[in-house]
Amino acid sequence: MTSYAIRTCSEPPAPSHWLNQQFPHRARLIADLQGRISRAPAPIRACAPEPDRFGQAMERTLALDLCGAPPYLQLIKQLPAAGMRRLLTTAGYAPTTDTPDGPWRKTTDRIPGARLFTVGSLLPYLDRALHELGSANPDDAREAIQAALRDRRAVSAYATVVRGARPAFAAFWASYTSGFRNALRGYGPVTASLSLLGGLRIVDFLAGTTIVEYKTGHFDDARDLDALVEQVLAYALLAAGCGHPVTAVVMYLARYHVLAHYPLETFLAHLAGQAIDTGEAGRRFAALVQAEQTARRPTAR
Repeated sequence: MTSYAIRTCSEPPAPSHWLNQQFPHRARLIADLQGRISRAPAPIRACAPEPDRFGQAMERTLALDLCGAPPYLQLIKQLPAAGMRRLLTTAGYAPTTDTPDGPWRKTTDRIPGARLFTVGSLLPYLDRALHELGSANPDDAREAIQAALRDRRAVSAYATVVRGARPAFAAFWASYTSGFRNALRGYGPVTASLSLLGGLRIVDFLAGTTIVEYKTGHFDDARDLDALVEQVLAYALLAAGCGHPVTAVVMYLARYHVLAHYPLETFLAHLAGQAIDTGEAGRRFAALVQAEQTARRPTAR
């Protein structure tokens, strides 16, 4: 659409400040989300011992269920060959060729959710081990992953966390499989952990041409919903600016059984108060995010 709302600034603002300037009309969307929550069935009361880790595990569990090709493959390939094969076959994937490094594809949708959750819970644990290493060559990264798997104390702690989270998982999985899984699949082929701007932002899922942000937490305060709207807005603009043909956004508030779907043009127009050229806005916002990242880098002396 033609843009009537991209305002000029005397100097480059911080990305968040720019979003607030260009898309200030969030009250209507927040009220819509609050209305959806109030009309939904009673929220899930179960809570996992470590909520942030649980949310990451659930996101990865859904990815393993939804994605036709294995998600997070760059991380999974750091495992020993036998471990990689075991993990992927446990999640319902099989190689499509006889070569060890050949592509894998989903071969069954009948993997029990509890088994997917076991794998999904392991991936954040391995990811943290890799990130703690910082920038590393592939051999160091592989050794970091394998060292994490050899650390019996850490593995025991991981297993304890997973056991403690299973009651909450059961409640969230029951809600997800009651209809939300089919809705997400209906948007089109699913890609998990979509990297934007070289990893400066990571989208939970791109389902067809729909950005999906998955949340397991509580949204009892309008400020939390405002932060969510800003997050999804940023992803939508950056995805469009990076050339992804995004047509809609979804906020999946799993605890509340809410899947809020908005056509992208409507979503942006409501937030801006008028029509928006998505590509132009996306490129402008991407430039601000990249400039902020460059300014944060330490200068050489």
